[in-house]
Amino acid sequence: MAQDIQFSIRFVDPQYKSDDVVTEVHYLIEDLRDLNGMSQTRFEPISEIRDVAEIRVGVTFAAPSDLLGPILRRLRDRLYYNPIATAFCFKMADIMLCIETHQADDLLGFIAAAQSGLLFAPERDYLAEAETYSRTQGELSPTELDNLNLLRQRLGLTAEQAEVLNARAASPYPTKADKHRHFEDMTAAEFSRLRAMDEGPPFASKDIWPVLQELAENLGLPFLEAEAIYQTHQQRYHDDTKLKTEQTTAKTAEDGRLSAEAKAEAERQKQAQQTQERLNQYRDLCRQTMTHAIYPSEFDQGRLDQARRLWGISAEQALQLETEVRDELYGGVASATGVDYNRLRNLLHQQAWHEADMETEVLILNALNLDMQPVTAATMERLSTVDLTTIDGLWNRYSKGRFGFKAQQQVYRGQQQIQADDRQRWLAFEEALGWREAPSLFSRGYKPYHDLTFSLEAPPGHLPTWRWCCPSLSDRYKINLEIMAAVIHHLNTCMPLETVTVPALDTAFPTQIA
Repeated sequence: MAQDIQFSIRFVDPQYKSDDVVTEVHYLIEDLRDLNGMSQTRFEPISEIRDVAEIRVGVTFAAPSDLLGPILRRLRDRLYYNPIATAFCFKMADIMLCIETHQADDLLGFIAAAQSGLLFAPERDYLAEAETYSRTQGELSPTELDNLNLLRQRLGLTAEQAEVLNARAASPYPTKADKHRHFEDMTAAEFSRLRAMDEGPPFASKDIWPVLQELAENLGLPFLEAEAIYQTHQQRYHDDTKLKTEQTTAKTAEDGRLSAEAKAEAERQKQAQQTQERLNQYRDLCRQTMTHAIYPSEFDQGRLDQARRLWGISAEQALQLETEVRDELYGGVASATGVDYNRLRNLLHQQAWHEADMETEVLILNALNLDMQPVTAATMERLSTVDLTTIDGLWNRYSKGRFGFKAQQQVYRGQQQIQADDRQRWLAFEEALGWREAPSLFSRGYKPYHDLTFSLEAPPGHLPTWRWCCPSLSDRYKINLEIMAAVIHHLNTCMPLETVTVPALDTAFPTQIA
């Protein structure tokens, strides 16, 4: 059951008019009575003489301690909206706290203390006293229990609460026998640890005595009993160590020492393991510095250089690891023709779709060594699978599968399944990609390149465009159908999709549509 707290709240601002003070007291009572659990609370007035008349300047009341937090928050809100100088007093048992302020923030400390249970904590005081007693003989004596019972009554705790706190003070070893048994187990565990670690010559065990002695003090175990347990285990440890030393000496004499080659091999393996661990550490550090940016900041690059020198990693190894991590996080830039795809990756990472599309054209023409001349059906076959896969992978990654060559292959497959006529299939393919519109009376449907959509709102497969196949982009974005068939055929050869085939272009079908 929560113990009651006595509250006293009094308005002390001498400049505040008497009528206003009486009104404030009235509203204070109404605000407090509105709280859950306060509707039946009895409020006693605090009166004093002001302006030759006795007026009500405050109230006193009692409330359960579990309502302290809500009450303090309500008082803080009142000060926030009406900062009138007010004296607050809170009393529970022998503890009284008072504060006089007109600032709402001054009550924040009281609120935090109330929420953490530190402002009025009779359980805490009782537990501290019980823990002090439990350290004497390990068990609470009749006199100590009687003293604690008196303290319980003074703090307003129930017998059930005191019983729980007594058990907590004595736990987890409530009796002297329990403490003795626990100290025995811990001493045995410490010496077992020493045996497993094979720590040095005999008498190395004396280093653990201060820790065991501290444990005995914390348990309330008499010093002589603890020392006797320790010495018994110490003697066993010394005997075991002596026997082990004799056995080791005998085995060494029988087997001889390891050969120099075996030692050298062991050392090489150790160094190789250490080198690999350092490389793994450097890889992890690279990943941390590149998590939010393709290239580390100047500060992070300095950290990488410092780590590389500290761990003895060569500049070549560091560069290789940085490249591997960058490719893992942001997509690979491999090329069979020596083309640098880093700028394309940066542009796609920035969602700069238009610039990335133009960069793709430059890279494909460089890969084919065409000196900025459009790709033909014959030259298309020379484009490396590695380069095609790199370009497709970057577009696919940064568009979340919406763009790239494979997305265009998927669109073609859909048209192949519904369009039997070659001419209609290619026209429907371009329309599905958003590269052209349905022809009308005044237009054949082709769009100027600058009217294409360079955003994620574009249709699937819209980008990258095949501007590297177009002889001109000045008036409209239009691709020779023979080249279009060659591109799809080459893509399916290099990056095949399941059940996708591209028939040879019908020679009777015109390669240009006017």
